[in-house]
Amino acid sequence: MFKDYYRILGIPLTADELDVKRAYREMSLKWHPDKNTGIDVTSIMQDINEAYDILRDPSKRKRYNQEYARFCETYNKEEKVQNTAYSKEKNSQSEWSYDYDVCDEALKKDIYNARKHAKELVEEFLKEMKETAMVAAKGAGTSAINFLIGWIVAGIIMAIILSLLKCN
Repeated sequence: MFKDYYRILGIPLTADELDVKRAYREMSLKWHPDKNTGIDVTSIMQDINEAYDILRDPSKRKRYNQEYARFCETYNKEEKVQNTAYSKEKNSQSEWSYDYDVCDEALKKDIYNARKHAKELVEEFLKEMKETAMVAAKGAGTSAINFLIGWIVAGIIMAIILSLLKCN
């Protein structure tokens, strides 16, 4: 499977290193799990990280661009297709994945490693996010219990004071 990394990040083939980094950050924020509750963005985040891993490295990008030119010839793609990034309306992999075999063995290895690394990054991020949420929930629960106990104690003290005042 061949992925159109330029399309994933929504940048043109002519984008420089700063444009690639900027697009990566923008897409990472756009598809962050905190901003997309109820949507499984795992595969999208993996694709964004994979695209960034390949396009930020000059040698990997050069190999990818050579293959990308062959891919564009095969699919009769025009450069303007690259300017369509992920959108919340169209977030299916069919928008950027193609049944195309990569010819360059070094690029195949680059892509394999980038996919593996991207998957590990997202899994680690989600694990840390779950752990943070559990710690926060535990802390919130403890605070709520302490708050409730404080109000109960205050209520009992007020009741005792009121009953003493009535007796006088």
